[in-house]
Amino acid sequence: MSRTGARQRNRAWTLILVPPRPGAATRQLSIRARTVGVLGSVLFVVVATAATWTRETTFIAASSADKLAESQRMVVGLLDSVDALGALVAQERAARLPPRNMVMPVSGRISSRFATSRMHPILDIFRAHKGVDVAAPHGTRIVAPAAGRVRFVGWRVGYGLTIELEHSGGVVSRLAHCGKSLVKVGQRVALGTPVATVGATGVATGPHVHFEVLTLGRSVDPIKFLASSRSVVANDTPTAKND
Repeated sequence: MSRTGARQRNRAWTLILVPPRPGAATRQLSIRARTVGVLGSVLFVVVATAATWTRETTFIAASSADKLAESQRMVVGLLDSVDALGALVAQERAARLPPRNMVMPVSGRISSRFATSRMHPILDIFRAHKGVDVAAPHGTRIVAPAAGRVRFVGWRVGYGLTIELEHSGGVVSRLAHCGKSLVKVGQRVALGTPVATVGATGVATGPHVHFEVLTLGRSVDPIKFLASSRSVVANDTPTAKND
């Protein structure tokens, strides 16, 4: 090893300390070059380590935040599914319960009953009869079988002029072959409110009301929904062919 290299490594650095108060004496400290190099290396390692730790901490925090957000989305989705399922179950249970005190919408004679299959009087084919037919004179007022809201007024294929009412528990009543409508869509009606008049519109051979009751979109026997005191004369012997 040369003397010149040894002298350079042993060369001292002069550190001047300036006091914060004016007039105070300054101090000088001698620090060897090797010591300065060691301190610099240590400082570099500390700074590099701190930077690496900061990056890793930030990455971990970001990953944790992403995982937390994904977990929250899954939980919210699961809760929404549970709520939707609960609402569906409640709706199905409610739909099994008919509106209380439902009555026949017109006073008359039952000319055709609910059936899963029967010979159609006009089409001459076997098909389901999704309601009951009540024969009554032209112009007889048809009333709401239960309190509810008018959801449809208009013509349907085969049914002619049709009135549909929404009732409690997801129940819908359908009154078909009407002659004239007395209500509008969105109108609230009480039990017994006149909603239409008897006619023979659509596929029908005489004046009557085709009365349907639907739960969750499926037709059920309206007779099961009627109150014990219903304004109808039950007679299975029809005097006219009604669909």
